[in-house]
Amino acid sequence: MQTGLMLNADAIRGSAIADCGRQAEALGIHTIWVPEIFGREPFVTAASLLAATQAVRVGTAIANVYVRDAMATRAAAATLSDIFDDRFSLGLGVSNVVGNKLRGHDWLPPVEKLTRYFDAMDAWQLGFKAEGNPPVYLAAHGPKLVDFASERTDGVFMYLSTSSYIAEAASVLGSKALMVMQPVAVHEDIAAARKMARRAVAIYTDLPNYQRAWKAQGFEPADYENGPSDKLLDALVALGPLERVQEKLAEREAAGATGVIIIPLNLQSAEAEDRGGIARAPDWDILGRLLSV
Repeated sequence: MQTGLMLNADAIRGSAIADCGRQAEALGIHTIWVPEIFGREPFVTAASLLAATQAVRVGTAIANVYVRDAMATRAAAATLSDIFDDRFSLGLGVSNVVGNKLRGHDWLPPVEKLTRYFDAMDAWQLGFKAEGNPPVYLAAHGPKLVDFASERTDGVFMYLSTSSYIAEAASVLGSKALMVMQPVAVHEDIAAARKMARRAVAIYTDLPNYQRAWKAQGFEPADYENGPSDKLLDALVALGPLERVQEKLAEREAAGATGVIIIPLNLQSAEAEDRGGIARAPDWDILGRLLSV
């Protein structure tokens, strides 16, 4: 199973992003994934990581299809792949209603939006001969998006989903890639690990698309309406002592995941920057121990 790393570049000073890329490459990470939130532009960030590394892949996870048109996205992906030895991967998604309204976009049904978008990407004639061929992945929560991805992409990302739901998606995708975006909180004290996990998952508990997905996966409103329950956290997050975290990753692989993208909740402390470190970057020591197990 391939191991990726989600790198939240918004939380890291710009001059330190390249060093984070080199650290991840030294640990043997297969792909560094860059999200699109409300800060750094993901394709520019990906370019800086690709320029700073030698062999590791870099991708967007995810680039929001509402933010730029299909032609710009295809051109950006082809350019990065062409310049950097075909090491770029294009991850796309629709994000959510709330985030896109904040950007001033009108929401469309996801399959309708993506069909138009992928048709436009396929039809666009690039003005240069692209040597690379970047794979395309889609963030998919519901069965309709999984079906779409099975026909139009190289695979899917799944986030905050149970292992049984991952197994259902794997059966639809067949040989296509299924990459689980996996929050990871390593701590000997499970209560302390759940505290880290609760802060991370609470961001999503009020979003209707996540609520619908969790309801379909067997959770009750009590599991998310007043913040994430222990039951929800234990199902979705790899948390606790190192061995317990590793068991959760193995469970994902057994369910059909072809890759896991670690979202590290163990971060360097704010004081790290005063000691010459990079505040809010992954805790590289913990990440290294996890990958060496």
